[in-house]
Amino acid sequence: MDLTKPEYGSKQVGNVIAPSGGTTWTRAMFERQVVAEDYWKKQAAIQPMLFPSNAPTSDALVRGEITVAALLYNAIFPKLRDGAPVKVFFAPEGAPMTPFAAGIPKTAANPNAARLFLNWCLSEEGQAMMIKDLGYLTSLKKAPLYPEGFDPAVVKVWVPKYEQFVGLQKQWLDEWNKTYGYRQ
Repeated sequence: MDLTKPEYGSKQVGNVIAPSGGTTWTRAMFERQVVAEDYWKKQAAIQPMLFPSNAPTSDALVRGEITVAALLYNAIFPKLRDGAPVKVFFAPEGAPMTPFAAGIPKTAANPNAARLFLNWCLSEEGQAMMIKDLGYLTSLKKAPLYPEGFDPAVVKVWVPKYEQFVGLQKQWLDEWNKTYGYRQ
């Protein structure tokens, strides 16, 4: 909710446009369903700077062109890891997450190698590497570790319901665009 506060003033908050992709659509759903139904209206009122994706948003944050932004953790993580002057904060309202899947196609040239790789990716060692080096979260019931600042006792992970992710998308993105005055 802090990203709706008028004291940030015009153009201090960076926001990735909701229609930019699945992860940002997930964030927009989270804002409306979990944070507050009128979150978009409140945030649009402070005139955030809109960006086409997380990469230019994180670049603008590092350069000081904006002072705060809701970003994918793994979009800002490499900059943080490399010493950028930014801090990461996981909001108490929760952390929206878009799960992704991996598999082995029937036509795989090296299915055994693919199985070995997937087994490693899903192991505690593989998950720990992805968290530590790539800034991911895990779907394992017992996480080998968490990103710095992420406390699972305080910050709950939120995953959208698939039916809503698909069914609400067009209507809500049209509404988001209108609320923020965004035209493609």
